[in-house]
Amino acid sequence: MSTIHPSSVVDPKAKIGDNVTIGPLCVVGPNVEIGDGCELVAQVHISGHTTLGENNTVYPFVSMGTPPQDYDFKGERSYLRIGSGNVFREGFTANPGTKPETETRIGNDCFFMANSHVAHNCVIGNNVIMANDALPAGYSHIGDRAILAGLTAVHQFCRVGRLAMIGGCCAISKDLPPFMICFSKNNRVSGLNLIGMKRSGIPPESIKAMKKVYRIYFRSALNPKDALKKIEEEVEKTPEVQEFLDFVANTQRGILSPPEKRHAESN
Repeated sequence: MSTIHPSSVVDPKAKIGDNVTIGPLCVVGPNVEIGDGCELVAQVHISGHTTLGENNTVYPFVSMGTPPQDYDFKGERSYLRIGSGNVFREGFTANPGTKPETETRIGNDCFFMANSHVAHNCVIGNNVIMANDALPAGYSHIGDRAILAGLTAVHQFCRVGRLAMIGGCCAISKDLPPFMICFSKNNRVSGLNLIGMKRSGIPPESIKAMKKVYRIYFRSALNPKDALKKIEEEVEKTPEVQEFLDFVANTQRGILSPPEKRHAESN
């Protein structure tokens, strides 16, 4: 049985799962689906064609599903699809897709801190952490287990790879490959996310191979094309190395620049 506070307004057409708790002063629109075990703590607004999976916790002043912040949006139907096990802290916002029948997608087990925002047509992976005021713009992709620290910005259409990390107050306008860190404020890679790789259980031989990849691609004097060729010829093709190569091969906006010489190679 679900519990709905009498001060909340839940449209009769909304689909509410089992064991859902909807606290005071919430508003839930007619095209919203809320999965089993979710909790809307208080003062939460969910509208549009928005779907939440199971066991999400949504804190006060969160807004989901309102129209995208895009002048080109014409009011056509689009979607916001959210997985399970996520935590949305105070002031979080997320918008659906901006083109007809498109979607914004958020995975499972993510942690979105206060005032973070997921823009239209973003794809957010699983186990992503977005700290306070982290702001991925429209059509950006954030890979599994990536971390966006406080006050970070990701330019529209950019990608952040798996287990990559952007440091506080940084902004990127090119792609950050998997397993890399950006602590720089001028679009540069700062090192390898060694701690994150170890904590996630990546084998030592794969970490060793990625160190070679980092040195060749970001620390040598080779241009990107020659660096990729050297990696193909000289570095063991672990899954992580192949993931890096595939990511770089599919870039549209380009890859972040190599670090300045004074930057360390890893954390």
